[in-house]
Amino acid sequence: MSHLRVLICRVDDEEQPDQMTELHSFDLTDIDPEQMKPETALDELETGVLTIGQEVMRHLLRSQWEEVDKLLVEQYQEHFSPSGGEA
Repeated sequence: MSHLRVLICRVDDEEQPDQMTELHSFDLTDIDPEQMKPETALDELETGVLTIGQEVMRHLLRSQWEEVDKLLVEQYQEHFSPSGGEA
């Protein structure tokens, strides 16, 4: 049996554009259509997609913010370094 998985990966465009580093993965819950009520099946599916979607966005944004924070810290350190930058 198979299932769906959402991946958040980092890709180094310059050095190795085909290589990805997995940051997070999310497995979508298995759905048994026979266990679902036809009247509420679409609502149940939508709720599941919204829940995993919010989790994916939270991790995606956190990963992006960590990268920005890392870059800003490096720039700050270079700018105020005793060996270079402004005195």
